[in-house]
Amino acid sequence: MKNLGVLIGVMCLSLSSLYGQIATDPFLQEYRKDAVNHEQLVKMAEGNVEISYQQYKTTIADMMPKLDASADYWYVQNPMTFSLPDDARLGELSGAELGGLANHQYGLYTSVTQPIYQGGVLKERKQKAAVANQIKMDELSITTQDVIMATDLQYWQTVAQKEVVKAMKDYEHDLIRVQDLVSQKLSFGQANKSDVLMTEVRVKRAQLAVVQSENTYKLFLMSLNRLIGKEFEEGTVVSDSILINHPEYSELQHITRPELLVKEKMLQLEEHDKKIISGMYRPQLSGVGTASYASPGYNMLPGAVPNVQAGLMLNIPIYNAGKKTQLKTAQQIKIQNAALSVERENELQQLEIAQKRVAYENAMKETEIAYSSLTKARENAAVLEDRFTKGMIEILEVIDAQLYVEQAVVEYIQSKLKAQIQMTYYTRAIGHLTIN
Repeated sequence: MKNLGVLIGVMCLSLSSLYGQIATDPFLQEYRKDAVNHEQLVKMAEGNVEISYQQYKTTIADMMPKLDASADYWYVQNPMTFSLPDDARLGELSGAELGGLANHQYGLYTSVTQPIYQGGVLKERKQKAAVANQIKMDELSITTQDVIMATDLQYWQTVAQKEVVKAMKDYEHDLIRVQDLVSQKLSFGQANKSDVLMTEVRVKRAQLAVVQSENTYKLFLMSLNRLIGKEFEEGTVVSDSILINHPEYSELQHITRPELLVKEKMLQLEEHDKKIISGMYRPQLSGVGTASYASPGYNMLPGAVPNVQAGLMLNIPIYNAGKKTQLKTAQQIKIQNAALSVERENELQQLEIAQKRVAYENAMKETEIAYSSLTKARENAAVLEDRFTKGMIEILEVIDAQLYVEQAVVEYIQSKLKAQIQMTYYTRAIGHLTIN
């Protein structure tokens, strides 16, 4: 379709929403565009739109005149003859024999046919093809949203893992600082060798956690690069952390999702099929014209002569052994099933919206709790480190406190990721997940 690119752009702009303002990120919007432009499934869906449009144009062609041409040649050893009766009223032709001389028989023929009335079948087929084209456009929208959603989820997982890498490095640095503190106390005889060794073991484990987290981050980044069409090992830039915002749900108006539009248009297809069935058993009228230049001609003599014919063809179905009734009954059931499918899809979407909203609200509560836990863990670690400096507790309590901080940081990052993912799900459920 010539205007396919413009059509897709308008479709995406028409679905623009507050989500882009809520989930502000300096890189994500551009990566969404890259993913849509790169994804093969989107290109295949665009191809299906073009295919359905070409099929729509064929239904228009069925309503236009049809012009055919043909030619033939025959050598006939004993051509047909026609004897006139011996009747004086025929004059010179009385008792004459016509034909018999055209051993070489040939001709050029053309015919034109124009449907005049086909019981509304051609009109309904055209309208059905138009609806089918709209379905392919809706399916393109669905595929586009699928790609955007996959990009969002992969992007936020990558950002969260980048944040985990930083957390593991911070944990390593904190343990190195504690190790230095233990070494100082050892030099003054205030700690023993086992305390130093225990701290060194924890530092090595922290270093291992850094390596493991960096490896996971690289794998997530490779998956993101595949989605947005970059080299797998390219150092694509992502945000350093997930920033949680609190949207106002009242400002997000639900948009009819393309999944429901597809179901509604499938119902329209069944309704057009019912009209086509009715039209097939109505009278059908066509205009026909033929022209020929053939030998023998209408005079039965050798030598090509021109000839023209024009007329009308009328076909009236009279008896079909109940086939029409059976087809219409079956089609009516299909229409009822399609209507039920629309009802079910709408019901499922409303359920999905309610569930995703609740899931997001709960995820935000979990994030608040996780942040509070992290604050307490850091406060506890600071207190225990101070007490260790004063010689009031053993080093093991300080090391454990740092471990609790690390766990609290990871839990907070995971809770933010969960909240962001649930927001993405909710935004998709209400139809606002678009490039913009």
